[in-house]
Amino acid sequence: MKTTKPFILALLFAVLVSGFCHAAGLSITESVMADPDKELADIELQDGLNPVFGNNLFRGHFRDIQQPGFNKDYIINIGDIIHIRIWGAFEFSQEMSVDTQGNIFLPKVGTVQVLGVKNSDLVSVVENKIKKSYKDMVFCYANVASYQPITVFVTGNVDSPGLYKGMSSDSVLQYIDRAGGITQQFGSFRNIEIVRGNKTIKKFDLYSFLVSGQNDLFQFQGGDVISVNSIMHQVTVTGDVKRPFKFEFSETKVPMRQLLFLAMLKPETTNFTITRWRRDNKQQLISGSLENIKDLYVMAGDTVDFFSDHTSRLKKISITGEHDGLDSILVGKDETLGGVLEKLKLNSRSNPAAVQVFRQSVADKQKELLLAHLNKLESVILTSSSVTSEESQIRSQENKAYMSFIDRAKRVEPKGQIIINKKTDPFTIFLEDDDQIYIPSITNLAMVQGEVSIPGTHTYVDEFSALDYIDLSGGLTERADDKNILVVSQNGSVKRYDSESQLKYALVRNGDSILVLPKVTGKNIQLAKGITQIMYQIAVSVGVLVGL
Repeated sequence: MKTTKPFILALLFAVLVSGFCHAAGLSITESVMADPDKELADIELQDGLNPVFGNNLFRGHFRDIQQPGFNKDYIINIGDIIHIRIWGAFEFSQEMSVDTQGNIFLPKVGTVQVLGVKNSDLVSVVENKIKKSYKDMVFCYANVASYQPITVFVTGNVDSPGLYKGMSSDSVLQYIDRAGGITQQFGSFRNIEIVRGNKTIKKFDLYSFLVSGQNDLFQFQGGDVISVNSIMHQVTVTGDVKRPFKFEFSETKVPMRQLLFLAMLKPETTNFTITRWRRDNKQQLISGSLENIKDLYVMAGDTVDFFSDHTSRLKKISITGEHDGLDSILVGKDETLGGVLEKLKLNSRSNPAAVQVFRQSVADKQKELLLAHLNKLESVILTSSSVTSEESQIRSQENKAYMSFIDRAKRVEPKGQIIINKKTDPFTIFLEDDDQIYIPSITNLAMVQGEVSIPGTHTYVDEFSALDYIDLSGGLTERADDKNILVVSQNGSVKRYDSESQLKYALVRNGDSILVLPKVTGKNIQLAKGITQIMYQIAVSVGVLVGL
């Protein structure tokens, strides 16, 4: 029992470790050898802005593949399995291993020396041996059925240096992958050596595989050493390229065109900036156009940023509303609103006097100011306090309504309208790319919105004032703020009226809208003023009312 109990505990521990490793996708060896610091470093490197070119090459996709294809230059070795088939005067079919003397034995023929024979010459070697015994009517076929496994040392800048089993026909990619891949901080993808008998017999540059898929075939022998040397010279590429990586070169100075071949520019890329740190610790910047790189070189340690710097001579302007022309036009860099209006095909219903211009940058600014006011208002609501429990309950109900208003107001998207003053010369208003010009229709309607008994649209009457239209809409409601009544013209301009006497003389033109803001009441006068101001701001920038 003394020896059985430790054995059972060890067995249970092995089962637990095996189950954990299976769930994590690791072998037992990998789980024991895992280095958390190394894993974190690898994650940081992969998530970095400028990973090493080839960083995703070695992720286990090569290591377990052992399906050797036909290699005409493969040299047959001891232990290889040869499939021989003979037919005609006599028939024979069998797989046989190359013995320690490098021979295979064929009945009625004898031994055939195949050690050192190229794969492409195997059939002819066997056939010539058979013809010494059978002159005619004997045919043969021979090929390597399986290769003898070998062991190869992988060393240098790889994650897990060691001795790895494979096949002589396996590629250098497979052996390096079995060793965990190249250490990206220090390992070279372009300076890999095969050492046999203390002599370098082959060098590999994996960029040929990464760039064009070329994989140089090579036959390994047992005891060969794959040495991944230290990284040579790097240049970092960022910006408008298809491959924003750190690229490796054997020279400290390379032509810019060679870097462009690896980085693969995007079609729209036009310019570059080289950041270089000199030995005196001073930064040097070199900028220019890609048209002037004929004799330009980059140095080891440089960072090259590629970008688009297009200077367009044309602007795209959208035209909507009442007109008979195109919905979008291209205009010159210095085109004005007056120049565009001259080009438009207006019709009898077009109202160019009330033209409206919308601009995205203005809409963004309006949204920014609105959100700033809303956030300030929200802060006041959340930090206000109450003296009594009764006041606290009242304030709680008010705050709930206020927060609902803020939530709805935050979803409002301003139109970005530029209000064009009647006295402004349209030929002094320069247009920007993607501006939208709206041509209103001549209308005989006037609209009343907000806190009136029956909001709606009325036919225009020349002598009617704003108060007349409010009376036609049933008059003001109890919730109406009679000191905040707006008349919005068809061109977007706004006038504010704060008394009935003013409304009597407030002129209303074709297409105008009358907005009656709601009265905001509450214990906190500061909050009430803030909400009224935001309602006014939304009404001006959007043309609609957002109430409590």
